[in-house]
Amino acid sequence: MPGDLIILNGPSSAGKSSLVKEMQRLWPRPLYTAGVDTIISGWPGVFYLDHDESDPMRDSESLRVVAGLGPAPSWVPKLSGTFLAISRHALKSWANMSQDGIDVVIDHCIIDPTEREQAQSLLVGAFWVGVTCDFEELIHRETVRGDRYVGFASGTSAVVHQGMNYDMVIDTTSTPPEELAHKIFDAILHR
Repeated sequence: MPGDLIILNGPSSAGKSSLVKEMQRLWPRPLYTAGVDTIISGWPGVFYLDHDESDPMRDSESLRVVAGLGPAPSWVPKLSGTFLAISRHALKSWANMSQDGIDVVIDHCIIDPTEREQAQSLLVGAFWVGVTCDFEELIHRETVRGDRYVGFASGTSAVVHQGMNYDMVIDTTSTPPEELAHKIFDAILHR
């Protein structure tokens, strides 16, 4: 019997990781977590280039940071063909885990049209959750956490929900993660 497959898609600093931790505490079975940070953590640092245009190592295989569409500062990762291939294989493996009966929650920030198409076609039968947060709160969280490019919250929030259809949308601005985890659990239980 397939396991639960849940995708949390939202901008950087929206609170998805905190939500995942609460879901794992609540879930009656082991809930494996994966997502974009899983992929990025395996990406070689030498190929992760910042927005410094003078960097001599720039090439088409780098995961580059480019200007985003949100209010400044606004940055998004530009995904190379190799990164998208790795992402596609990761999505396949997470879908296979679910098919083999493992419950999986994917903490994602889908900003690229190719990645969006891959996720929608490979994660069949998944429960999609759109994660939103007030823009000012996103900026505050990004500043406080200090482990992201300042501007990722603005850049990703401008595009992350484009072309997406969700089974459920949640707002993390002021609702505690444990309450949102219960809402997701109840929605999956009764679908």
